[in-house]
Amino acid sequence: MGLRNRNIRLRTFFIRYLLTIFAGFVLIVLIGIGLLFLSLKTGFVLSVGDVEASIERQKAAIASAETVSAELIPKTCKYAVVSANGGYMSGSMTLPEAAEAWEVVRSGRTISGSLLSTGLNANCYFPIQRRNGYCIIGYSSLSQFSSRLLREHLTVPEILLLWMILATSLFEIVFLSRLYGRKISRKLIPLQNATEKIRKKDLAFEIESSGIEEIDAALQSLDSMKTELGLSLEKQWKMEQTKRTQISALAHDLKTPLTVVRGNAEMLDDTNQTAEQKEYTRYIMKNADQMERYVQMLIDISKAEAGFSLRRKDTPIRAFLDELYAQIGALASVKQIKTQFDEKNLPDTICVDVSFLQRAVINIVSNAVDYSPEHGTIWFSVSAENHKIRFTVTDSGKGFSPEDLKSATSQFYQGDFSRNSKLHYGMGLFIAASIVKLHGGTLTIANSPATGGGMVAIEI
Repeated sequence: MGLRNRNIRLRTFFIRYLLTIFAGFVLIVLIGIGLLFLSLKTGFVLSVGDVEASIERQKAAIASAETVSAELIPKTCKYAVVSANGGYMSGSMTLPEAAEAWEVVRSGRTISGSLLSTGLNANCYFPIQRRNGYCIIGYSSLSQFSSRLLREHLTVPEILLLWMILATSLFEIVFLSRLYGRKISRKLIPLQNATEKIRKKDLAFEIESSGIEEIDAALQSLDSMKTELGLSLEKQWKMEQTKRTQISALAHDLKTPLTVVRGNAEMLDDTNQTAEQKEYTRYIMKNADQMERYVQMLIDISKAEAGFSLRRKDTPIRAFLDELYAQIGALASVKQIKTQFDEKNLPDTICVDVSFLQRAVINIVSNAVDYSPEHGTIWFSVSAENHKIRFTVTDSGKGFSPEDLKSATSQFYQGDFSRNSKLHYGMGLFIAASIVKLHGGTLTIANSPATGGGMVAIEI
């Protein structure tokens, strides 16, 4: 079977998945750091050191300038010119920002607040002493975009980089999960195919390798089970064939002695006998009739299991129905049951096996007669539409129970007590369904909404 070639363990498969995610995360971080480093080198992003160096270069000019203007201040910074006692004089800071900056500088610090209170992006202050006060320059503790537009619309590069790493890592996890999910699904396909074929009893297939050691171990077990099941089914089939042949042969062999017994009993019935002898003769004839029904049932079972051999031919519908109506009338007369016939859109001919189809319909009518009360009614309708012909038999009995509706066409099913008859052995609808199936048609069972009785329809 080749199930051992280059297999890996399921644990190894998942370790590869986790290592791939980790390697991807490391690669994303390295690429992000590389992009940040490149941005710093090209001046696209300005580091805190770059900003402080710019301030140092402008320090002397700011200290000696008559008036501090925005042109003297590095472009990523804000400034406030205050008097010796902290009074706000001018600058790009707002009055509250200038007050905060003066408080920080006056206390001897360079960063506002603490790391916990301000977060990563704290404000740093660079005081430059002037003749009549101070110029306090404020800048971020993190790097900044050199472009003013980007500074106004985006967060600082470090935080932006962190969010990009997180978003890319999340995308990587989703992508790799889907990728490895499809891989493991493909690995499970041989297992799914094998179980599906075994479920359908299709055992003529070879087990494929999945490449996963644990799955292949399960496939190996399924292969052994498939072999054992095949041998078991073959053995069972041979036993069924032998049993069917024996039953059929025995049933045919029984017909000969039964015919002799019945013939002699009929001859005895025609002779001069005492009343007691007449009664014994009738017992013989009655039980011979019952044995003949048993034998016919065995023959019917064998034919239904082996499958009927149809001989289809084009038959005039009128002749077919007239013969059928005569048989239905004879069955119904036993219990003085009324029959009502209805015809609609009938074709001129139908292509069926006349003998078998009539037998299927008569089996259904026989059940309807059996389950209808004396002086009841049986409705028989036949109609054609869209190249299909439909025969419907409705009785005036108690209808099918829920269990009947599910199992009435099963072999030997006799129904509940309300529709049970000792004259049948659960073969009538089974044989009818088998004949209809061979004709490529369907047999449906329901309860009539009009009469409440059972309704069986054949459509071919």
